[in-house]
Amino acid sequence: MYLHITRYPGVLIDVIASARGKQTFELNKNVRWANVYDLDDDWPEPAEYTDILGVMKNRYYDMVLSTKLAGLGHAAFLFMTTARDRVSYIYPNVNAAGAGLLLSETFTAESMNLSERGYNMYEQMVDWLGRPFRSVPRHPVPPLRVSISRRLKEVVAEKYKNAGAEQGKYIVIHGIESDSKASMQSRGDTDSLLPIQVWAEIANGLREFRPLFVIPHEKEREGVEDVVGDDASIVFITTPGQLAALINDSAGVIATNTAAIQLANAREKPSIALFSSELKGRLFVPNAEEKKCTVISSRTGKLIDTPVEAVLNAMQIFNESLALA
Repeated sequence: MYLHITRYPGVLIDVIASARGKQTFELNKNVRWANVYDLDDDWPEPAEYTDILGVMKNRYYDMVLSTKLAGLGHAAFLFMTTARDRVSYIYPNVNAAGAGLLLSETFTAESMNLSERGYNMYEQMVDWLGRPFRSVPRHPVPPLRVSISRRLKEVVAEKYKNAGAEQGKYIVIHGIESDSKASMQSRGDTDSLLPIQVWAEIANGLREFRPLFVIPHEKEREGVEDVVGDDASIVFITTPGQLAALINDSAGVIATNTAAIQLANAREKPSIALFSSELKGRLFVPNAEEKKCTVISSRTGKLIDTPVEAVLNAMQIFNESLALA
């Protein structure tokens, strides 16, 4: 998306996504409209299907990009939008049969789950979009950035102040074990949440800053208070926008492989990222040092075995950033 804007100034971008995906795209000031439609539903309601198709046809798009793996059915959907260029990933197996006939450009996925490739999961598509074309030279992808409205900042500030935290004096703790969809864990990493007992041990190592525990559902509050104590600073956050605003006012982030790490990088906040393996760390946070991110990996391949001592030693990154501020 940033590549499109910088390469073609003035271009208008609309997004079709799930309800939770819509919340994420609204962080981007370059998105004109974000419409809700579940593209992962293989048997959509006919009324919803024809409605979203009508919306897309009436807008007369020059290009439609899809990161959903396309078979003949999804390719037909993109074809019926009547967009001039129809670009999509396709299945890496026989399910892709016929899809290429209805698409302008295709990229064969390396696996059934693109998210497993981490930060560069859409590398093929990004490379194609940034290619030299006519008088336009190849364009590199700019770093991830997110925008936060003043109203959202005010709402979130009230939340963390009510929890006993002060601007610039707290560390966001994100990735508490929960069955809530608002956990914001990566779809490419199922082992990316830790029980509160581990987080409590990590939080005890914070000296200069107050740990602020982010819960994805109110039912988790009692569990956090039982382990950490009734005086624990806890904030209930369910959307990427609220999380971005919370991180923006913080001194840094300690999180597992959730949206918190990417948002910390986007807002240029120091962070400590916990992963189940070194490979996952390299995939999801490439060039970590440039992003002021310290990656801590488990040696057993299980996140629960993350060395807490290594996390405690890495906390000096927050003090260094404070000294430079």
